Amino acid sequence: MSNPSDIDVLVIGGGTAAFEAAVAARQAGAAKVLMLEKAPEDEFGGNARFSHTGFRFVHSGANEMRQFLPDIDEATFKALHPEPYTRDNFIDDLHRVTQGRINKELAATLADHSNKALHWMREVGIKFDLDAQSYAVIDGRYFFEPGRGLQSTGGGKGQLTQWRDIALRMGIDIRYDSKVTALKGSERQIEVVGVCAAEGEYEIRPKAVILCAGGFQASAEMRARYLGPNADLMKVRGSRHDTGEVLQMALALGARSAGHWKGAHASPIDANFPDVEVSNNANRYSYMFGITVNTLGARFYDEGEAEHSYTYAKTGWTVLGQPGGVAYQIFDQKGLPLLIQNRYVHAEPTEANTIAELAGKLGIDPTVLQHTIEEFNNAVQENTPFDPTKRDGRCTVGIQPKKSNWAVKLDKPPYRAYAVTCGITFTFGGVEINTHGQVLNTAGRPIRGLFASGDIMGLFFHNYPSCSGQTRNLVFGMIAGASAAASVRGL
Repeated sequence: MSNPSDIDVLVIGGGTAAFEAAVAARQAGAAKVLMLEKAPEDEFGGNARFSHTGFRFVHSGANEMRQFLPDIDEATFKALHPEPYTRDNFIDDLHRVTQGRINKELAATLADHSNKALHWMREVGIKFDLDAQSYAVIDGRYFFEPGRGLQSTGGGKGQLTQWRDIALRMGIDIRYDSKVTALKGSERQIEVVGVCAAEGEYEIRPKAVILCAGGFQASAEMRARYLGPNADLMKVRGSRHDTGEVLQMALALGARSAGHWKGAHASPIDANFPDVEVSNNANRYSYMFGITVNTLGARFYDEGEAEHSYTYAKTGWTVLGQPGGVAYQIFDQKGLPLLIQNRYVHAEPTEANTIAELAGKLGIDPTVLQHTIEEFNNAVQENTPFDPTKRDGRCTVGIQPKKSNWAVKLDKPPYRAYAVTCGITFTFGGVEINTHGQVLNTAGRPIRGLFASGDIMGLFFHNYPSCSGQTRNLVFGMIAGASAAASVRGL
């Protein structure tokens, strides 16, 4: 074990934000970088282990995307049709989905650095693939959701393995089964980090510390305390190890809180999956192409408000508020081909040739479900063309809740229903940082030597644009790593 006082930069955490911060710190001149991962080695990586780890970033279109996909064949490349995604597009999306509450400086920093950060990932050796969840294939052409298109090769686990290999080659020390038990110092400066590991308890006196320990979504007690009724009953899509104690220690040290403490990424997932560490296969994000009803047989939200990228992280909350916290996504044979197939293939749907038969199998009053679907079908405005590649304005009129886009009658059997519930991925409440990645104290001043990135930083409110979480980890991990290294060198 290294001398507890010779660590330049200590990174708390073992997920993508932590690796990005550690690699950036090492690149920026930090001689000795140590990562502390609470989980055992075969469970390292935090939430990224359970994510496809897609990215949202500013880019100029297909030609730039090709730089990340050097092995793509010419025919596939020519079929790609990603629209350029500008800085203003990204900032507008961040402000819109957070209802204008996001920190304006941090939002601008995220957008401004997103392109550079993705290219930095590529340059240090991370491999990429097309993100299958970001596009629809229509007549052989790939139509992408704005700002998306790339994911790390091998998904979350693949990215983590790549980062670990890079970190080890750079001489970064990684210690597993190493739980942080104390952050000592004051709101002026971090001084000591307490650790409990298999070999015993010890203290480290690093020159700089970067907090990348995640949120509190795996703590039923903290969910109940901060997130409201039934939040302790949520299924957890991410790591069982993200239980919030490092976040609590940082607040006790004097860090200022930020973000939406009653908010979280809470999406619709398969109701039949386990309660914790639910895989990406449980995602049920194609609700735009059908309707969703609760256990009473009634619709309860606008399934066509926008692309799932902008609604899925809040839709789980809506489901959680229904009787029993369960709902059913219903599709007919026109909608089924539009589902994200690599996700729904892992489900066990209920199928029937009539709505009455489907209702009986779901335990819903057939009269109610038939009325709901007849009312919906009669409200569909068929004079507007249906276009699954964009918000088409094909809506319903005269019913509540309205469906704003992609409204198509359910009239082509057999019908299929998927049971869904609420799955929490990460929480939105955390510590406040500035544009240099420094953690601020309650007086708004930087705590000397303390930095943060990832879910532990408070940034989002109400909702977030899909795949901006991984980009946030990357951008602020890169910034925090460089800033921490600079602080060690006295710059």
